[in-house]
Amino acid sequence: MNSKFSKQIIPGFFVLDSLAVLGLWAMNLSQGAFAQGIWTPQAETSLPVMHLAAEFLMASVTLTGAVGMWSGKRWGAGVFLLGVGMFSYSALNSLGWAVVNDPVQGIPMGLTLIAVLVAALSLKQINKTGEAI
Repeated sequence: MNSKFSKQIIPGFFVLDSLAVLGLWAMNLSQGAFAQGIWTPQAETSLPVMHLAAEFLMASVTLTGAVGMWSGKRWGAGVFLLGVGMFSYSALNSLGWAVVNDPVQGIPMGLTLIAVLVAALSLKQINKTGEAI
């Protein structure tokens, strides 16, 4: 895959994906998600604060890696790849929830899994400077 695709377009998709995760949780929390509180155990998520921490960490790591790649930092591609890995777990896990509860919400999860595969293929080699090749 060409360099522009690996260094600009793929990180751009995941920046949008990360912002969507943050925005979705902000919207859900403002509308009363986890009405008993994020510190109260819930049957579907165990302890919500842990799930939220993982989601926010995933988005933050991915955003940091994308900015690092765009800035030409040596660490950018590695941090970005870590964030993409975090997205693969989250998308797969969330897809299971969507299939049972709301199949329409599974569409972004499916798109994210496709993007994870594309990102993994395009970022599979990291050169000595840390840039995706």
